[in-house]
Amino acid sequence: MLRGLVVLFALLNVALYLWIGSDAHPLQSEREPQRLERQVRPESIQVLPDLPNGANGASGTPPAEPASAASADAQAGALRQAAAELACNETDPLTPTQWTTLNQTLLRAGVPASAIAERRLPSQGGRWMVYMGRYADEQQWQHKADELKRLNIRFERVSAPPGLDPGLSLGSFASAENAGARLDELGRHGVHTARVVESAAAPPLRRLQLRVALADTGWRAAAGNQRFSACPPTSSASL
Repeated sequence: MLRGLVVLFALLNVALYLWIGSDAHPLQSEREPQRLERQVRPESIQVLPDLPNGANGASGTPPAEPASAASADAQAGALRQAAAELACNETDPLTPTQWTTLNQTLLRAGVPASAIAERRLPSQGGRWMVYMGRYADEQQWQHKADELKRLNIRFERVSAPPGLDPGLSLGSFASAENAGARLDELGRHGVHTARVVESAAAPPLRRLQLRVALADTGWRAAAGNQRFSACPPTSSASL
C-alpha cells in the first residue's frame, strides 16, 4: 500500500510540472505589476557634487572657523618685518665722523630719517697695527692717503697716541702673527713703507655701521662710492 502512495505522489508531481510549463503566463501576469514596481527607474537617478569636509552635518566634523583679526594682524606684521629685513642694507665699519657725513648726505637726498639706523660694533682697537707714518705734516699724510686710494687699499687715520699722529692704520689685529700676515699681503700689492707696531696703549676706535631699511634703492646714487651689503638676518639696529 505504501508503494502505491509513493507512485501516486510522483505521478501528481509530474502532472503539475507539465501543466505549469504549458501555461505559465497566468501565474506571471498576477506578479508582473509587483515586479515592475520594484524595478529601479534610471531616469530618476541624480548625481550629487562632492561636498567639502565638514559641510555634511552627519559627518560630525564642525566647519573650520575663520582666522581671528588678531591672527591676521600678526601675519601681516611678520610679512612687514620680513620685507624690512630683505630691504635692509648696511655699510662697512665707519668712524663717527664718516657715519655723520654719510647720514647727512642721505637725509639731503630725501631718505627718511626713520629709515636710517646706527649699529655699534665691538671696539677692535687691537694690540698690533699695520701702520704707516708718522708723517711730518698734513700734506705728506694726504699724499700717502691718495696713494692708498689709487691702490684701492682701505685705511684709517691714526690720531692717538700722539706719537703716531698723523699716521695711517691699514688694519688692527689681536696678534702680531695676524698683523704680520697682513703686512706681507700689502707688500705684494705695492705697499712697502708700512710696519707692525704695538698699539695696546692706544684707545680703541669707536666703530659704527650705517643701515638703510628702504625698499626703494634709489638712495644708493646719493651714497656715491660707499659700499653697502645686506644686513645679517639675526642682528638688529640700535637707534
